[in-house]
Amino acid sequence: MQGLESMKNPPYDEEDLVQLATRIPRRVARELKEFCVRNDVRLQSFVRTALAEKLSRMRRGAAVRPTSRARA
Repeated sequence: MQGLESMKNPPYDEEDLVQLATRIPRRVARELKEFCVRNDVRLQSFVRTALAEKLSRMRRGAAVRPTSRARA
């Protein structure tokens, strides 16, 4: 993950954001909140950064992984 400093000052404009509602296990929510409090990181910024990084990794992986048709 990016450094914690980048999560403290997110580069997004509030008007560019949409609200996302999701359900996660209580244990994960508790760990997430504890991590953010201990590291002085906004929970919203942490989740936004984590999602962006995961999508980026998945895109890179899909770009180098051959499709099932190419393997056949």
